Amino acid sequence: MKAAVYYSNRDIRTEDVEDLPVGPGEVRVRVMACGVCGSDVMEWYRIKRAGRPGGIGAFGHECTGVIEGTGPGVSPEWKAGDRVVMTHHVACNTCQACTRGHTTACRTLQTTKFRQGYGAFAEHVVLPPINVDRGMFHLPGEVSFDAGTFVEPLGCVVRGQRWAPTSDGRSVLVIGAGITGLLHIQAARLNGAGFIAVSDMNPERLELARKFGADETIVATEDVPGRFRDQNDGRGADTVVMTAPVPVCVGQSLDAVGPGGTVLFFAPTRPDVQSGINLWDLWQKEITITHSYAADSHDLLTALTWIRRGRVNVTDMITHVLPLKDTAEGFLLTAQPRDGSLKAIIHPQE
Repeated sequence: MKAAVYYSNRDIRTEDVEDLPVGPGEVRVRVMACGVCGSDVMEWYRIKRAGRPGGIGAFGHECTGVIEGTGPGVSPEWKAGDRVVMTHHVACNTCQACTRGHTTACRTLQTTKFRQGYGAFAEHVVLPPINVDRGMFHLPGEVSFDAGTFVEPLGCVVRGQRWAPTSDGRSVLVIGAGITGLLHIQAARLNGAGFIAVSDMNPERLELARKFGADETIVATEDVPGRFRDQNDGRGADTVVMTAPVPVCVGQSLDAVGPGGTVLFFAPTRPDVQSGINLWDLWQKEITITHSYAADSHDLLTALTWIRRGRVNVTDMITHVLPLKDTAEGFLLTAQPRDGSLKAIIHPQE
């Protein structure tokens, strides 16, 4: 079969790779759509295994498709022709992290992936038994394959706002108006936020932020904490969500949060980046700093329900739909947005 193989963000080649058979408990899925995620284009992370299966981690994981075959022992719930949305990461549900409710800190979740080593930028994937058991969901007929690719990123947002609440009329500052920032805006409004402001460098993205529900926008080169307070009756944010993985945004987040507030570092900076934190300010203001990684089955099902019922608008975020041979173009449109690019989706069957 054909798959996109990663060598760098500018060098992704369509190659013939091994098409694995379906084993006991496994399911083979014909991939119909796969979104390009911001984590896919973190070149400093992925380049370490360039040219090898899947690059590093899950290369192509926001995916939907159609079941083509099932192995012995698979539940009769799943049959050929079923439309599905699947996730590469699934929790064990028995370790210390899982039993404490931190399922995405589970070592199993962080190491599971599709058995086919090239991820979902490929014509087919094979799901191992653990993914079939708790990482594959029926995709309702009213949800397109393209819209279904947002289940995974929206699920991550759902989980993030469990740790950093946006309910009960809270004021919210979202730093970064990319895909996850725009999803956080919509989720915050659904969850009951009272005021939402968004900062970004890109004027087009700030316009989109208003379209997707932001009350106010802030140009990122301005005094973001000060501008937020001006817009929020002189008060700091109850919740700050940092989706832009750059060091300056760490400082903006900590300066913008108000007393008793929460900062969610949703996007990671590079591992070698060090950020100074004034513990005195955090201590006096009783600030909570939290983080969020990935999504579990509950988060994903919540996201799927929101998409199915039209609670979150994902269709208008899709700007580019490309065939498998143009995966490299999808990466460049994501890593270096241009021509109004926001979300690129790959169709491996085209």
